[in-house]
Amino acid sequence: MEDTKLSPMQLFALLVLFQLGTALVVNLGMAAREDAWIAVLCGMLVGCLLFLGYAFLYTAFPDKLPTQYMRLLLGKYLGGLIGFAYILFYMNKASRDLMDGGLLVFASTLKETPLFIINTVMMLTIIYVLHKGIEVLARTAFILLWVVFVIGIIILFLLLFSGIIDFTRILPVLSDGFGPVLESVYRQNYQFPFGEIICFTMVLPYLNNVKAGVRAGLMSVLLSGMILSGTVVITISILGVDIAERSIFPLLTMVGKASIADFIQRLDILVVMVLIIGDFFKIAVYFYAAVIGASDLFKIPYRKVLYPLALIVLFTSITIARTYSEHVKKGGDVLYIMDPLFYVIVPAALIVAALIYRFRFRRHSGT
Repeated sequence: MEDTKLSPMQLFALLVLFQLGTALVVNLGMAAREDAWIAVLCGMLVGCLLFLGYAFLYTAFPDKLPTQYMRLLLGKYLGGLIGFAYILFYMNKASRDLMDGGLLVFASTLKETPLFIINTVMMLTIIYVLHKGIEVLARTAFILLWVVFVIGIIILFLLLFSGIIDFTRILPVLSDGFGPVLESVYRQNYQFPFGEIICFTMVLPYLNNVKAGVRAGLMSVLLSGMILSGTVVITISILGVDIAERSIFPLLTMVGKASIADFIQRLDILVVMVLIIGDFFKIAVYFYAAVIGASDLFKIPYRKVLYPLALIVLFTSITIARTYSEHVKKGGDVLYIMDPLFYVIVPAALIVAALIYRFRFRRHSGT
């Protein structure tokens, strides 16, 4: 482990930017149509429960990385194998998010630039920050979180004053009952982006205040969920369900419609800035979790693992799919089939193992 410590506010900033990340880009919760915002809020509540589970494992082993307490609870070989599976999982997620960010920049601003060049520049920036350590990344997140909030407020006011918001488009509420909402939560909203914070189990051991850090983490999930739900409400109110569902980047489409007196226009660049910042931190945290896990598991110095894994993530991001539709389909398949194993099933098994371990340890200490 690095010899650094993070404050609860730095963790809060990292978590908020991570969760907003690519979630602002996609059609979040659209399986529930007009009730997508409710599905996001329900996913947020499930995300709070998941975070409390991850936090329990952290408080049970506050000075150990997951790759360490996995081997303690499940044995050297099984725990090591599961730890290695998580490393591959985090690298795959980092590659996919790098692809998402590259496609966004390519589609919105740099249409003549090869995707490989865009992804390479993003990856080089991430490597530079992570070479300095997780504390530098967290300090950067704390500063840029304020930038994102300011930009978000500016965009919100411009949308309100442009007169294009029609809240009747989100009505009627629950016209088809709660079934579509629950299906959307099950198939997407609890996992993306809230279940993805499992990679922060690799970051939590660096906190300088355990209780305040857990509270900050829980508050970050609540705030991110409300921001995402509000964004969905405004998106549907401007575009309508059908257009929002068909749009590749609905947030960009929505903001592109804003105009005040034909003078203030083309706010797309503000959205692109927010999305690049969020995607940067999402890739960085996923990649850091993979690097620090590999460093611990294979007993290799952190910085010696950083660069080889960066090359793997970069080239995987280019070869992961041939088209955007294929990229989205593969991501959906993984989300529905593989992700629950890493977000819910394995952590639940580890919680049970930790409770058994604690009971046996206390009984042994008592005798």
